Amino acid sequence: MKKENVILSCYSLLRRETPLSFDCGKICKSSCCNGDSNTGMLLFPGEENLIDKEITIKETANGDKIAVCSGTCDRNKRPLSCRIYPLFPLIIEENGKESIKAVKDFRAVCPLVNGEYEYNKSFLRKLKRVGKFLMLNEETKAFYVSLCEDYNEHIELLKLFQKNF
Repeated sequence: MKKENVILSCYSLLRRETPLSFDCGKICKSSCCNGDSNTGMLLFPGEENLIDKEITIKETANGDKIAVCSGTCDRNKRPLSCRIYPLFPLIIEENGKESIKAVKDFRAVCPLVNGEYEYNKSFLRKLKRVGKFLMLNEETKAFYVSLCEDYNEHIELLKLFQKNF
């Protein structure tokens, strides 16, 4: 499957889904959409031509592309990172098998990560399916697997840090 089609399939899955059953932006006055001109959301391979043309694309020092917005966009043309925020579909190994688990993204600056909220079950199911879709193209798979590895490395460091203090 072409990488753009993988991303479009992920968009379609999450078209009407949100982490909570109500607009979570009401909790924090949509702080996730109010960054600065250098803060953005990571773009997946093939995504740069699919997002809202009002969103600026920048390249990070390590070559990743990020989307930087003004705080408003066409919700149907927002990046995948925005659609899954503040959760992440993490590849895990259970009983010798790979599976995908919806986890709170520790990198997210969001009250949903730190608070006790009841996540929309449909959103959680579809987030896991997003992870499966990302595996259908070699380029999106490599990028996604790398993100999962980075996530797990950070978690291990956090555990080590907490253990030592």
